[in-house]
Amino acid sequence: MGDALTEVWSKPLENTNESLGRAHYSLVMSTRRPRASPPVSAQAFLQRHLKLRQLRLLVALDQHRHVGRVAEAMHLTQPAVSKALAELERGLGMSLFARTPQGLVPTPEGVCLTRHAQSVHEDLNRAALALDSIGQPEVWRVAVGAMHGTTSVIPMAFERLQRQRTPTTAFDLTVQEGSPDLLLPLLRAGKLDVVMGVAPERSAAADLHVVPLYVDPMVWMVAPGHPLARADRPTLHDLADSMWVLPPRVARVRAVIDAMLRRNRVLVPSRLVETVSFDSLLGMVCDHGAVALSTRRLARSAETRGLVQVLDIDMAGLVLPISAMTLVEPEPSAYAVEFFQCLVEASAR
Repeated sequence: MGDALTEVWSKPLENTNESLGRAHYSLVMSTRRPRASPPVSAQAFLQRHLKLRQLRLLVALDQHRHVGRVAEAMHLTQPAVSKALAELERGLGMSLFARTPQGLVPTPEGVCLTRHAQSVHEDLNRAALALDSIGQPEVWRVAVGAMHGTTSVIPMAFERLQRQRTPTTAFDLTVQEGSPDLLLPLLRAGKLDVVMGVAPERSAAADLHVVPLYVDPMVWMVAPGHPLARADRPTLHDLADSMWVLPPRVARVRAVIDAMLRRNRVLVPSRLVETVSFDSLLGMVCDHGAVALSTRRLARSAETRGLVQVLDIDMAGLVLPISAMTLVEPEPSAYAVEFFQCLVEASAR
């Protein structure tokens, strides 16, 4: 019967021996589920019964997606982790993680609650830092997420910030690189204060305060020893015989690139690498003779180090609009607002 609930009842047996003077009964098992009493609402459970250790469990489950690894990280036994998750799901009246051969996969309810659990966890960490800083010298703290190729603006923004503050001001500036698809969830979870990169569509950015910083043209580059590096005026059609490195199809800019290629009647070659990692891109260009499409800031930086050569190919105004983003609510800290403004001013130079 698996883990189905069973219902047990008694039923008289036919008995022709009346001299026994007693009734005989047998147990009849049924897989019918008994009607459960109405569960406590999720709101009531969260307000009255939720514990901080359960929020920490959710964060760990989402991070590791495996009961054994969660148990190791939280210094618990695997049965204790399974029991704690079952208690939380039973209290809420909903499943938060699906058990699969590949590990734990969050349900839509699990994704929703975990996002809020991460936010609470981060808020508590910030509260602890704030409490520790009371009576101590001021510490300026900001966590910035930067799309690959945008980090060159951060030192300029930091320089402006330093001029506005005393030289002895303590600071803690964290910079994390990645694609907007990875950075924006961290911003919404409270783990980042500011994100620099290509803003999402307006319909997906209702919770974001977005300020344009600059536009970064896209250029083709090759290794200095590539045959195209010696070409006088190469064209898109001259790239056809080479391996290409492009942004992945899930990136917003890729649709614009593909549209531009179609207008010029250029087909994407069969040898194609898709990545947002500039290190991977450089490896394919320098070690495997690929031609790669990248932002001009990144390409010029690599060119000054002698790693690549930028090709003079007209890309028909193909640019990446880079913006700075913070959450509308909760409002960013005064430090984040200050650094946000420094980013805007440094980008205008």
